[in-house]
Amino acid sequence: MSEMHWKDLKETDFSALKTLADLWGTYINDMTAQSETISEDVVNKHLSVDNYESETADDVRHQAELLADSLQDDLHEYAMVKIKATLEDAHDELVACQAQLFELIDTVTGSYRFEGGADDPYVVISDGHRERISNLDPDSDVMARVGVTETMLSGDPIYVQGLLLDGAQQIADEYGSVLQAIMTRAHNSDDQAAAILKSIVDTPAEQPPPLGATYDDLIDDYETADAERNRDFLHELASGESEATANGVNDWWTSLAEEERAALIESHPDLVGGLDGIPSGTRDGVNRDLLEAEIPALENQIANLETQIDHMEAGGSPYGAYDGKDLSELQAELSEAQGRLANAEALQTALANGSQSGAPLLLIDYDSGEDGKAVVSIGNPDTASHNAVYVPGTTADMQGVDGLIADAGVMQFDADKAGNGETAVTMWLDYDAPDGAYPGHSGDISPEAWETDQAEEARSSLNSYLDGLTATHDGEPHTTVLGHSYGSSVVGATAAEYQVEADQIIDFASPGLMVDTADELSVGGDNVYSSRADHDVINAAVSTGALGADPTGEFYGGNTFESDAIGSGPIDIHSGYLREDAEGNPNQARDTMAQIITGQQG
Repeated sequence: MSEMHWKDLKETDFSALKTLADLWGTYINDMTAQSETISEDVVNKHLSVDNYESETADDVRHQAELLADSLQDDLHEYAMVKIKATLEDAHDELVACQAQLFELIDTVTGSYRFEGGADDPYVVISDGHRERISNLDPDSDVMARVGVTETMLSGDPIYVQGLLLDGAQQIADEYGSVLQAIMTRAHNSDDQAAAILKSIVDTPAEQPPPLGATYDDLIDDYETADAERNRDFLHELASGESEATANGVNDWWTSLAEEERAALIESHPDLVGGLDGIPSGTRDGVNRDLLEAEIPALENQIANLETQIDHMEAGGSPYGAYDGKDLSELQAELSEAQGRLANAEALQTALANGSQSGAPLLLIDYDSGEDGKAVVSIGNPDTASHNAVYVPGTTADMQGVDGLIADAGVMQFDADKAGNGETAVTMWLDYDAPDGAYPGHSGDISPEAWETDQAEEARSSLNSYLDGLTATHDGEPHTTVLGHSYGSSVVGATAAEYQVEADQIIDFASPGLMVDTADELSVGGDNVYSSRADHDVINAAVSTGALGADPTGEFYGGNTFESDAIGSGPIDIHSGYLREDAEGNPNQARDTMAQIITGQQG
């Protein structure tokens, strides 16, 4: 694990990483030019058939071409993806963490100080601050925290000092949580960079066999392995075995020749369609083809299973085996296939319905299994001036995907009306949302929506998608990530764990963002915007603190905005933030969110 101390983060000049990345970029360009020289000048001109015609000359030309190709592959996979992109990502992450640390230092200086080692940093009350409290000369933040008034300062000094010290300690603990969050992100970045660079030593690139007596015996094996190299790398990326970031994926993908990309799409469309860092338009085409092919395949599977089950039941032996499976196994397969088909058809219908604004829908990812997952963008996120990523909450699943895409469409429509450039809004349901949280007939409440597990499991996937948006964008995108209900807990958990590629966070109807203060989120407290309507049923969850502090609370440290309570009751109000009232007036929260998404507020 990284042993970086907060003092190291404070004092290190990380510009050396950027300089080194730029030098690697120069080297890559120079060596790419040399590779092209080998292919164009040496092979096609000096060693051309016009000048040399023999079996040996053919072998030499072939060897030179293989060396040139191998050099280009290594430059992209190792020099660009694993070294240059790693150095750039580490620089960006660590500089961002350093800036947050400086901001925290400016905030605490004079009243608090940092203590602890690399793995246990914390914040304590400074001696001067303790002395001021002892002299009953506290600052206003401490007084407000524990409700001490000016009048109380002239009361029982021991009692008031105790209250003030408790308040100061609460603030110190919150600053400590922010410090720990900053250092966790810095450690993760340091560890990831070290692991990627170490992998280069552990897995050196293979080179073409040398010319000689065994050349003919080895060349076929090498060419077969070379043809599989991109496919193997694609598998590593898709499975998470590779340490490459979304930037690295994008560099690798764009470095491939058009025919190489086409071959990977043909052989492994499911892997290409689900990989962050590959352009959104490419993923949309691949995933639409997969969806179109999946529906008839599932219909055939269901028909075959129903036939097998009918034959088994007609034979009077429901416990016997058919095709190696008993009746219960066949029925389970049938149920799964029927669920997948229902999900796939629901997604296909939603895509056919289009968007409110007429902007195109891009199917960036999907999975028809179980409750279903889908990532659909209204507008192209690779070209939009503003990107918003909307994470829905409890009960979100594929059967309701049409409504979820419509909600994202409302946001995109509102942003279009707000102006200031093109906006794309992604409906991101790439996680297993809780199935319910409302009281049932027995009075029990589903524990899923009151626990952190599903939000924590979603963190790496959401962070990867945000990284991918930046990697595939033509320029620097302005990105806002939004969470409704439990979706805001997913957003908060992700921004607390990672230095997310987002400028702002919006949470509405939130039970909590999995942190105690907004400054624990990597976008910083000034860039967090929260709203909750009166009488929203989610207040029951907020009061427990199970998913973090109240983001609209006095000491949370973010921004708040107003929402109308649209709906016939607490449960209905919870879903009313993107609706209109009975007179056709849109919820006032919509205009505020559109202004934030388009960079006109905040």
